[in-house]
Amino acid sequence: MLSSVFAQDPDYSQFYNAPTYYNPAYVGLTQGLKVRFNYRRQWTKIPAKFNSYNFSADIGERNLPGAGGIGIIVNSTRQASGYIRNNMFGFLPSVRIPLNENMIIQTGFLAAFVQKRMDWDGLLFSDQLDPVYGNIYNTKFVPPSDDRVTYPDFSFGTIFQFQGSDNSIIGTLGGAIHHLTRPNESFIGKNAPLARKYVAHFDLIFDFSQSSGFYQKTRDFKINPGIFFQNQAKMNDYMVGMNIYFSRVYIGAWYKNETLEYDQYSHFSLMGGINIPVNGDDSRVKFMYSYDMVINAEHIFTGPSHEISVIFEFDDISLIGGGSSITGVRSRRGYERMECSPF
Repeated sequence: MLSSVFAQDPDYSQFYNAPTYYNPAYVGLTQGLKVRFNYRRQWTKIPAKFNSYNFSADIGERNLPGAGGIGIIVNSTRQASGYIRNNMFGFLPSVRIPLNENMIIQTGFLAAFVQKRMDWDGLLFSDQLDPVYGNIYNTKFVPPSDDRVTYPDFSFGTIFQFQGSDNSIIGTLGGAIHHLTRPNESFIGKNAPLARKYVAHFDLIFDFSQSSGFYQKTRDFKINPGIFFQNQAKMNDYMVGMNIYFSRVYIGAWYKNETLEYDQYSHFSLMGGINIPVNGDDSRVKFMYSYDMVINAEHIFTGPSHEISVIFEFDDISLIGGGSSITGVRSRRGYERMECSPF
């Protein structure tokens, strides 16, 4: 009989396409409106399906002193063939602190409402089983009258971002702490505090289209290496890899390692996508797909995972004033490169 069970938050291989899910400080980091949809189907060979859905929208604001932006986020998971459902809705504000023309610090906060629901009728308990005839008995377990648990949840994050003097490089260093108050998740009146999650990340964007006249012919050519780390309870998870953007096409390769108390998993993720302009260079739609393969021989039975991201970006939309007003603020403060959609 198990005395305790450990689990972690839903995770996405395309963490760079769900930035506000991992760090609230990403809200409004660049100007304009960003709308993101993420879907993940994990371990396709396991009968108990695990699906994750994420929606977020955030908008940058530069016409209010100290404002970074505001956003919303909705995350939903279906676990164990839908017997366990987890829904989260959150509001995200951020504050922006310019250090000089090439450096900023931005902090963000998440205030969320979470509801978890359990389908007790779909569960099978050990006292229902006969060693010969299988499931023939009625369980003595009496489920609680309420099949759901709700609670508020809070997270906090910070980002430091810098750009090179020639605008050809952008670096982003950040960290976040999730579940600050460690809310109780128990369905049966026990004490089951949700473990805090700690996130750290660093990436660089090299924009070769700005480097010299030779690369102006290719126009868009960017390389984005990075590293991502998170810890929750007794799980350590890191990813290291690189994305490349060339002529409206994305490709990427990432290695992911998850270390738990009882085991270790390694994955290799391949990503491909396309950037479609909608209104010149001011708006765009991005489609990205990633295929995750398990490279531990003992865990091949889990099968691959699939992930899809659809992103809409509108650079000229703001809360206060029009796009021209934002451009004016951007020019005066010297954030020309940092205010563009970086990748």
